[in-house]
Amino acid sequence: MSSEKDSPSGRDRAPGEVTTVQRALNLLKVIGASERPVGVNEIARRLGKHVSSVSRTLATLEHNRFVERDEETGRFVLGVELIALASRLLAERDVVRVARPYLEELAESTRETASLSLWNKTEAINVEHVLGPGSIKHIAAPGRRNPAHCTASGKAMLSQMPGSILEEVLALGLEKYTDRTITEASALERELHCTCERGYALNVGEFIPEIASIAAVIHDGRGRVAAAIAVTMPVFHFTQHNEGQLAPLVMEAAGSISRRLGYDGAQPK
Repeated sequence: MSSEKDSPSGRDRAPGEVTTVQRALNLLKVIGASERPVGVNEIARRLGKHVSSVSRTLATLEHNRFVERDEETGRFVLGVELIALASRLLAERDVVRVARPYLEELAESTRETASLSLWNKTEAINVEHVLGPGSIKHIAAPGRRNPAHCTASGKAMLSQMPGSILEEVLALGLEKYTDRTITEASALERELHCTCERGYALNVGEFIPEIASIAAVIHDGRGRVAAAIAVTMPVFHFTQHNEGQLAPLVMEAAGSISRRLGYDGAQPK
């Protein structure tokens, strides 16, 4: 029988650490090191732990979105929640690396803030931004959460998500942030339909009264929603800028990034 000292968790243990925390960290390391989703039994075997103990830790991590369960296999991968805690490491992600020059170009051409967001269960999370040369700047800092029903990035990605994701968003309730926030399910469904039809999402004072934004979806090589790119500005700038001028620039940037990621316009695989 292997001792605690000989087990993977024991071998990695630092003096004075909290065992429960170390168990969770070791579990994340196992999942992160795997090239494919990992099942509970395999994780338990690699850690030298009981399946029941690993299952409890996984349940906590999943609840807090640090791991995600593959719907088809029930196996686990790392969760997007980790992005909010480690945004400086995102340069290693292909979509961020590819998008960076397009963000810079978009910020320069519009003179506003260009930002990139990833999807996290029921919301968008900012992971990168570039400030434009204009005198008034909006900061879309990495790690900021964007509710799906009232931000351009959130609506852009939600509009192309499966219906089950929309149901999850609706089940959480459509919180009212401003007088312009959409709070009715039917109104949100109409808005998402419009977003799909025109190819971009709008937010004019729906989340923060003074802020407006335009966003479009980025697809990966498998046709899945990979991210959203947005231009964000003060509301009074949006009234001065013509929507018809800004929207094509955002969509063009989203399309260019998608093609760089291998997207050919096909449906998700």
